[in-house]
Amino acid sequence: MFKFFKPKKKTQPEIHPVDKKVADPRLLFALAKGATDPEMAVNMYADAIAIEKKKDSPDRKLLSEIYQFRGELYLSLGVALLSSSDFMHSLEYDPDNAISHNNLGIWHTVEQFATPDHEKALKHIEKAISLAPDRLDFQMSRAVIKAKLGDTEAAKAELEALYAKGLEDARVAMERFL
Repeated sequence: MFKFFKPKKKTQPEIHPVDKKVADPRLLFALAKGATDPEMAVNMYADAIAIEKKKDSPDRKLLSEIYQFRGELYLSLGVALLSSSDFMHSLEYDPDNAISHNNLGIWHTVEQFATPDHEKALKHIEKAISLAPDRLDFQMSRAVIKAKLGDTEAAKAELEALYAKGLEDARVAMERFL
């Protein structure tokens, strides 16, 4: 696997579930989501993916969700290439995974990862909103991207409407992006 984790001090290590002969991908997935050690979580996600893929009829929604969560972990660690790759894998298994569309849309706006592609970001965010229209956070992402594209009037109107609906972060977004 990739060696992007810092070496750890010798302490009581978490026990990897595979060491306990866990072969249920859903259990590995649940354990990975609760893991406190990022490297351990990445390994558990990888094991869950490998086990599920070996099945005659793998659960595509489960694989999509595992890739989504691992992508989010990579994103939080600043591992750009692996996070975007996992979000794209997630969408290969479930093109209607709204969260992966939203995450990939946000990924395309992060200047530290690559040259931002706000048009591509907006397409993913629009797809996420079409799949989950009640997610105000997705709508806020769209407004911020519109602001970055220069459509500040539309962005301001959307952010004000979101703030009126009780999304406090919309006020912060107005201060930061308008």
